[in-house]
Formats: sequence, C-alpha cells, structure tokens
Amino acid sequence: MEETGAYGERLRKTFKVARAPFVVAKTLKNARIAVTEIRCDKANTGLSEPIPVEDAFLMTVQLREVPAHDMFLDGKQVKTAVLPVGTASFYDLRTSPMANSISAFNHISFYVPRAALAAITDKEGIPPMDGFNHNPGIGVQDPVMYNLVRAMLPAFRFPGLANQLFVDHLTVAATAHAVRYHACAVRQQAARYKSLSSLELSMAQERLSEHLDGDLRLEDLSDECGMSPLEFASAFEETAGRSIHAWRGDLRIERAKRLIVKGYDTETTSGLLGYENAEDFVRDFHRRTGIDPRGLTRQ
Repeated sequence: MEETGAYGERLRKTFKVARAPFVVAKTLKNARIAVTEIRCDKANTGLSEPIPVEDAFLMTVQLREVPAHDMFLDGKQVKTAVLPVGTASFYDLRTSPMANSISAFNHISFYVPRAALAAITDKEGIPPMDGFNHNPGIGVQDPVMYNLVRAMLPAFRFPGLANQLFVDHLTVAATAHAVRYHACAVRQQAARYKSLSSLELSMAQERLSEHLDGDLRLEDLSDECGMSPLEFASAFEETAGRSIHAWRGDLRIERAKRLIVKGYDTETTSGLLGYENAEDFVRDFHRRTGIDPRGLTRQ
C-alpha cells in the first residue's frame, strides 16, 4: 500500500527511528485513519524532520513518560511540560509541527485527514470541527484514549493476533472519543482556560500535599470546583503556572529531602511518598535535583 500521509514510513523518517509499524482502519467511507507506533530508546536525538503541510491531524498518546522535549509550531517555540504516560497531544499538520527529542519516547500516533474528521463528526452527530485547541507541548491526560491504545498494542507487536475488524473498531472508537471531547469548531492560536480562585487553588494544593502517595483522584478535586477533570487540570496549570503533575512532583521531592534529613532511608522514603519502588524514587530525585539521594543518607 502506498503511503501518502503522516504515518508509517513517513513518521519513521520524521523521528529517525528504525521501525514504525502501522495499521490502517478501513471502516470509514472515503476516508482512512492510520495508526503508527513510534519508539526511540535514545535521548537527545535532535529535531524531528518536518512533516509536509496538509489538512490533517496527528493525535498521539504517550506509552512512556517524556521528562523533557521542545515543540515548535509554525516555526515558533511553544510551552512544553513533562508528558506523563497516558498524555494525549493533538497536532494540526497545517502548523508544521517539529519536536526536539531530548528524552527517549514511545507513543502511538493517529493520522486523521480532514475527510476522516468530517466522517467522524457526521457519524457522531456533532457539529463540524476545525481542529484541537490544546497545546501539544503539554497535552492532556485522557485515560480513555490511553486504554484504547493499550488494547491496540498487539496489532503492532504481534500483527497476526489482530484482525481488521478489531483494528477498525478500536481506531474509530479512539478517534471519535478524541473528536467529541477535544476538538473545537473554530481553531484558535491558543486555548484559554478558566482560572481557579485563590481559595480553590489553596484547597487543591492542600489536598494534594496530604496525598503525595497518589491516593487521590483528579475527579475528587474537580468535583469540588464544579469542573470536569480535564477542565480542572487546565485551570490548575493556568493559575499555578505548573501542571498538577509537576507541582505534586516538586512537592514530593521537597518532602523527600526532609525525610532523608531525619534519617529515613530511600526504601522507606519511596514507600511513604507513593513511588513504585526505591529505584524509581532515586531516578526521579536525581532527575529533578541532580543529586543521588543515597549519598545524602550517608552524610
């Protein structure tokens, strides 16, 4: 099959990786959606190759945390942040997106041409959409898209296990969800989000500080402010100047420093702060501070 869009071989060359397995959904009339897995285990691979401008979109879902990266749209650098696992980003290929890959990465990309976007809005019975207003350098947490993508992984890792019906169903389901919840009728230069009041921000930060072990749902915070989880996450970042993930991560490190000074070892500290294991804690601490916390315990 000849590839004419931003998927498969073209994305392989864009990100300078060895392989870029892809599948194509064939269920939409007169339109196609192609899905590609891109994985790069090397850091600092530099700027991606430019993708030819076209009236289409890329929707990516991160399978691996991206601690650092740069993003350029229409040649201008935009704000970026850590992209945790499960982050969804939406790229308008009319804006010539380019990335500077500082960290290793692994993501799934959905190539959605204009015809496919129109077919989805018609199928879903929603007004025509012109794009996505989220900054792709920051993205949004979307557990629905993440879990649909995880279900698709065998189609890339073990192609013989996934038939066309399976691929079609999951691809269209993920795209329809993204269009319904993230697309917009009028493309803007930047999305504008509601801010939190000083009291709402203070209450949210207090709740987060009480649950650094992660035993707190985003829905619990958003419900208190009368927002959806995505609206609350955006409003928190707009008001605090940092994402919830970044704010909580920095606070965990500050709390860790105090625990280590009191004599707690890295194993105990990591457990108290909700890390999966001591190795993850040591890696996160070093990434954020440049210091190995195991050395602090010996001082």
